[in-house]
Amino acid sequence: MSDEKRCPDCEEPLTEMRLQGSDAVGTPTIVSEEPTDGFLSSVRADEILTPVPYVCPDCRRTLFYAEE
Repeated sequence: MSDEKRCPDCEEPLTEMRLQGSDAVGTPTIVSEEPTDGFLSSVRADEILTPVPYVCPDCRRTLFYAEE
């Protein structure tokens, strides 16, 4: 199975991008404040993830994935 991320709308391979200006305001991060049973339940409270944007070159849909 391929690790390539695909657009859920048109199935085109997504292109990894970076957030512009993140150095001026600090690097955005995703952290878990409390362990929960719902969304992101596998993320530990001490784990910090970085949102990485992926853009579809065809329809321009942008998706953010939480990556280490």
